[in-house]
Amino acid sequence: MLDEIISYHRYMVEIFLFIMSMNLILPYLLRQSPDRMIFWSRLGYFSFWTGWSTTIFTGLILFMFTQRELTVSVVIMLIVATILAWLDSYRSVKSRKIWRGGQDAVGFSALLVLGEIVLLIALSLFVYGAH
Repeated sequence: MLDEIISYHRYMVEIFLFIMSMNLILPYLLRQSPDRMIFWSRLGYFSFWTGWSTTIFTGLILFMFTQRELTVSVVIMLIVATILAWLDSYRSVKSRKIWRGGQDAVGFSALLVLGEIVLLIALSLFVYGAH
């Protein structure tokens, strides 16, 4: 049962990584149409939060079922989850301001999303490499 719960959490991390990858790629594909780009960026924002919250939820279920104490790995996961949430919120607000100013926010958005992806991959390698 424990292995199954761990695999569910891993799958959610992979789905979350896929969502962030789409948030990285879609603005480049839709750069020519600002209306479509704004629509898809909003959809990407909500997709990010859906992936983030379900990943956190499966991690919480895993933590509760194992009945472990807080370890360094769990604390690092919580810190990274908080950083990811802050980065995506900042990206969303700042990108909207840039777009409203009539400028292109694709580069700025891509930089932050790429940072989020690197952070998530580094965390996954650290945590899953330790087990």
